[in-house]
Amino acid sequence: MRVFERSLSIAAGALVLAALPAVAEDLIIVFKDSTGGTRTEYFTAAKMRTSGGGTETIMDFSTGTMTMIDNKKKEYSQVTVEQMEAAMKQVQAQRAQAQAQMEQAMAKVPPEMREKMQQMAGGMGAAFAGAITVTKGGTRKVAGYDTQQYTITMGDTMKRDVWNTTSLQLPFDPAQFRRMSGFANPAASGPMMQGMTKMAEKMKEVQGFTLAETMSIKMMGRGNDTSREAVEVKKGPIPADAFAVPAGYKKVDSPMLKMGQAGKR
Repeated sequence: MRVFERSLSIAAGALVLAALPAVAEDLIIVFKDSTGGTRTEYFTAAKMRTSGGGTETIMDFSTGTMTMIDNKKKEYSQVTVEQMEAAMKQVQAQRAQAQAQMEQAMAKVPPEMREKMQQMAGGMGAAFAGAITVTKGGTRKVAGYDTQQYTITMGDTMKRDVWNTTSLQLPFDPAQFRRMSGFANPAASGPMMQGMTKMAEKMKEVQGFTLAETMSIKMMGRGNDTSREAVEVKKGPIPADAFAVPAGYKKVDSPMLKMGQAGKR
């Protein structure tokens, strides 16, 4: 559930960032989340560091490297854009092979059972491919900035309220962010990824940078609600150590690369 929630946020954020012209000024934004904890996020022209759900992500646009940090396990992994793209292509090839094998197996299944199985598969796909809507709401101040509310829904699966400001501009190239987040990759496929791609496209209607948000997700009979709101915004140079991996953390293989290795023996 957390992986799905985080992916939706990244996909939506990619299009939000695209609406903002790049500037040279660095930003530090402190958020308070639904657990009562605070998280600090950093943005420069070359790097960004964000957090959520016990993990942190560092994107280095100059090298095309993404670092994922697991603070609970005290581990981190790294992957490059080229490695991610290659892994996604392998996943797509494996999915196509599995689909062909499934079709062969389904041909041997009795018609009535086949129909039930297809209905179940269609229901799962609908959870990610439901109608996506964006509705403009009211306004309010968040961390001293005027914000506009937008409500984004994906069928009955997801509802996300964001309060965005157009007074803040992120310092990096949004095209670099979109490539590194993986959603501009044509290899992305399947109901979940297609749903995220549809959402990213719909987010063109949303303007500004998100300073507050609430999200509710319901999937496979389970639900999860999260929220966060900026409590402080700082502008100015950020020290290099803000993008360092905590001392003592163990480096492990990237889970993203394992996706492409699944099924290969």
